[in-house]
Amino acid sequence: MSRRSALLKCEESFEMSDQYQAAKSDGIEFKNTPQWQQAYQDIKAVLSTRENIPNKQERKALRQAKAKQSW
Repeated sequence: MSRRSALLKCEESFEMSDQYQAAKSDGIEFKNTPQWQQAYQDIKAVLSTRENIPNKQERKALRQAKAKQSW
């Protein structure tokens, strides 16, 4: 999930960023690059194979629905 978070923090494009020149790093900086799109597709493919774990709001809704049924 940290890889996904890092990818989502990337800026949309160089033109929309406040950078004066692109960094000369091997990392992914912008979302409009083929490298970013491939990396994000890879992450989505891995996550789609995993079981969904309900978040806090979903667990609360499940508990409330279960409580209503027991009345």
